[in-house]
Amino acid sequence: MNEINYYYRWLNVPDYERPTIVCLHGFTGTGQTFAGLFNDSKYNFLLVDLIGHGKSSVYVHPAYYQMDNVIDALKELMVKLKIKNYYVLGYSMGGRVAIAWAINDINVKGLILESTRPGIADEDARKERRLKDNQLAARILTHPLTNFVDYWEKIPLFTSQQGLPQEVRKSVREQRLNQKAYGLAMSLMMMGTGQQENYWDQLPHQIPILLIVGELDKKFKKIAYKMCQKARQIDLRILPGGHCVHLESPEQFEKTVLEWLKRNCAKR
Repeated sequence: MNEINYYYRWLNVPDYERPTIVCLHGFTGTGQTFAGLFNDSKYNFLLVDLIGHGKSSVYVHPAYYQMDNVIDALKELMVKLKIKNYYVLGYSMGGRVAIAWAINDINVKGLILESTRPGIADEDARKERRLKDNQLAARILTHPLTNFVDYWEKIPLFTSQQGLPQEVRKSVREQRLNQKAYGLAMSLMMMGTGQQENYWDQLPHQIPILLIVGELDKKFKKIAYKMCQKARQIDLRILPGGHCVHLESPEQFEKTVLEWLKRNCAKR
């Protein structure tokens, strides 16, 4: 990936006769967020740290954070690993990346989307969100990271996570605190929801899509219903929990994903 390093690790020893699922985390996360899942499955699960997060490159030119360049880097990673066909699982920001990837890569054979959206359709709303993303990025760059993390874990989207076991909440907080301010700020400014292209009318129709949202996540449930109207093949599953279903309802999340893969991988 030229001068950019994308850190990755396999959940299991890869068998290239099995389908590969590339897992993309959300904003402030890393691939480690999926580490407790899928350990005994029949699939290869590849966990990737997106640019600006975890062990991937951080201090690089902002252009590398643009969605198109992120997609190009991920495609290069697949070539490097000699993976010809793959499914992409994306949570929140990772889901937005997954949608863009599928639109621009015929080798993506299916999507597993968790609590995400294909951008913002209304131009004025997109501009307003871009302004808010840039303001938050400026705050991250000019204040201690703990200041941002304290704020971030209290936003309404994550209220339901207060019910998680203490060790899980501690792990999530440490993951956020271990990020670099520059990486988070550039992610917001260059590929945040407000900066992202509007993909509502480009949702893939030629591949299967599983869309998972939490019962308590009213905002993304509403978005999910609208996505189903745009792409009729979407298999929508509403599971217990809030925005981060794979942490709040890990067993149900894993079961839902594996059952969907069993049905859809067999068809392709």
